[in-house]
Amino acid sequence: MDIAPYAEACGQARHWARTALSDWAHPGDVDNALLVVSELVTNAVLHACSPIRACLNLHTDNTLHLAVYDGGPAARAATPRTPHDEHGRGLDIVAALTAGHGRDAASSPFRSRTWATLTAS
Repeated sequence: MDIAPYAEACGQARHWARTALSDWAHPGDVDNALLVVSELVTNAVLHACSPIRACLNLHTDNTLHLAVYDGGPAARAATPRTPHDEHGRGLDIVAALTAGHGRDAASSPFRSRTWATLTAS
């Protein structure tokens, strides 16, 4: 799914993912999968340059792999995080809900790929 870098992107990505998981009859925790989709898409919209694309793959062992591709980090000043901040915990949430996650380089027109793997419980 190609994603426009606007606030509505997260809702659209969740709807797209919910439809795919329903079509596939995914046996895993759909709410957790949608939260991971939301967090990774939000990070791309807020912190990366366009273009943005989300991909879902369901493997034969019911492992769900999500990848969000983007144009790489946007130029923004880093701000320190405090325990009382309302933002900045997205990757902590992703880490808690997934079997693994990471970020690596991607081929053109993208520069970066953030991925997460969820296992069926």
